[in-house]
Amino acid sequence: MNHRMSHSRAVVLAALAVFALFVPPARADIVLSLQSPITASPNTTGDAFDVLLTNTGASAVNIAAFSFGITTSDTDITFTDANTSTSDPYIFFGDSFVVINGFDLATTPPPLPGQTLEASDLSNSGAGTNVGPGSTLGIGHVLFSVANGAALGPEAVTFEAYPTTSLADSSGDNLTFTANAGTADVASAVTAVPEPATAGLLVGALMGCATLVRRRRA
Repeated sequence: MNHRMSHSRAVVLAALAVFALFVPPARADIVLSLQSPITASPNTTGDAFDVLLTNTGASAVNIAAFSFGITTSDTDITFTDANTSTSDPYIFFGDSFVVINGFDLATTPPPLPGQTLEASDLSNSGAGTNVGPGSTLGIGHVLFSVANGAALGPEAVTFEAYPTTSLADSSGDNLTFTANAGTADVASAVTAVPEPATAGLLVGALMGCATLVRRRRA
């Protein structure tokens, strides 16, 4: 698995380098952000949130490759994997290099899991995706776990700097963007409590049952 992940990282990041890393940046009104809210309870696994790309400009922007890294200093939060199963449409749905070629979206070098996760993908056709004005697309569904006894409260989750976090269009131009940090809120599990009206009905029903039983005995 680690060999396959390392090979995936090498292939995707090499393609990104050709696409973007040595090309002057082109302007784009693109914002990278984390799904909000991100909530989880201590001693849980399979928690998840999406990494999102939003076009805040007035015209469509072509995206043909991306790479992102996220990190947290909280050792009670562990990133375990990333995939393309985002709630918003995945940016390269049907044209994903990693999906078509059987690679992992997560390209973090071993060891994984940990407090840092890196992921990348590119348009398999090379045509990219035109992201319309005001549109939001998913670029990663991140899985994480929270340790038993984790301290409660919000913890910062931030994007790693360029070039780990980067975008390119189908012309090979490196795109500028804004990356907004988020927070993962570790909260205690909430036990559902009946609403007052519901609780009153429940008490009334129990009293009625008790009365019926007494009458039958009589």
